[in-house]
Amino acid sequence: MTLISIVLSLFFALLFSAILVYGFRRRTTGPFDGMLFLFLIIFMFTWGLGSWMTPIGPVFGGVSWLSYLVISIVVMLLIGAMLPPAEGTRRRRLSAEDGGAKVVGITFGIFFWFMLIALFVIAILRVMNPEYRMM
Repeated sequence: MTLISIVLSLFFALLFSAILVYGFRRRTTGPFDGMLFLFLIIFMFTWGLGSWMTPIGPVFGGVSWLSYLVISIVVMLLIGAMLPPAEGTRRRRLSAEDGGAKVVGITFGIFFWFMLIALFVIAILRVMNPEYRMM
């Protein structure tokens, strides 16, 4: 059972770190454009918190894999909200000639809103069904 939880955590961490680095262009320093470091962060959070959570969802090999999936998605969204996009994908700053508007920073990027929606859904699930224990 422990081996399956490690394999699930490795799989989800690899998948979501690759999506973060190569799909959404959130790069940092380190090997593979920072994918190695992001992989380690997502893996440790997924394995630690996924094992600690009350099991939810379907079971694979005696381990509830949905717990690991939810944790890895939330951690990926948190990291994605904090990392700026790669240099080639940054928006240009609007000048005074363009109406004086400023580009909204990464704080209000798509990852920020996905994270807020995910946390809101988790909170609503808990409030609507008090017997439902996610953690």
